[in-house]
Amino acid sequence: MLAAPLLAVILAASSAFAFPRARESAQDICQSSAGDNAVATYGPFTLAAVNKTLGIQSNNSEPLQLSPSVTNSTLGQWRSLATNKTYPLVEFPAFALNDGGLIGVNNASTGIGAQADDPKETYPFTFEVLHTTLNPAPVFCGIVGTSAEGNGPAILAIHGDTENFAICHSEYNTNGTSTPLDIVVYRPRAINHNLYNFRSCYSVYLQLVPTAAGSTPVGP
Repeated sequence: MLAAPLLAVILAASSAFAFPRARESAQDICQSSAGDNAVATYGPFTLAAVNKTLGIQSNNSEPLQLSPSVTNSTLGQWRSLATNKTYPLVEFPAFALNDGGLIGVNNASTGIGAQADDPKETYPFTFEVLHTTLNPAPVFCGIVGTSAEGNGPAILAIHGDTENFAICHSEYNTNGTSTPLDIVVYRPRAINHNLYNFRSCYSVYLQLVPTAAGSTPVGP
């Protein structure tokens, strides 16, 4: 069963942010792009990265947090997913998939939420933090039943793709100070507008870890 207070936060946020109705079923899109085990609505969960060399169900995953706002001449101000080791502040304790959109919920009473942008090749996986209505890109799915027993953490897919996320080291300017972060990048490349160190990159799966032991994620 879901922890009641956390489920209430997710449901309240979904209501407060008034997600637009999809023109076609996000669930159908997920299953057509990623298979029968794909779901468009899922959560709440935390995000974690697991090195692909360790296997999809490794227990040695690294928790991910929403990074501070950083500045770059190419992207301007933006926020990404950073490893807990390089940015241990938990600002958004829960995430969820809602009709294919990935959101981070802070506190429903404050009206502050986060939405994931549609990841672009070679670029960091970015988020916007908003006080207004969320309108996340409906391009994400959770792939469930990833272990032989069918009870391991789901993994995140973008347009059906689970294989091309990476953790890369970056150095950004935050309020005039250099900020070293290990961030999530989609399809990293050597030519990347100086957004990260390509040689530092290693491939990962992004796990969707239920927020409480024994909880049952919300999904079809």
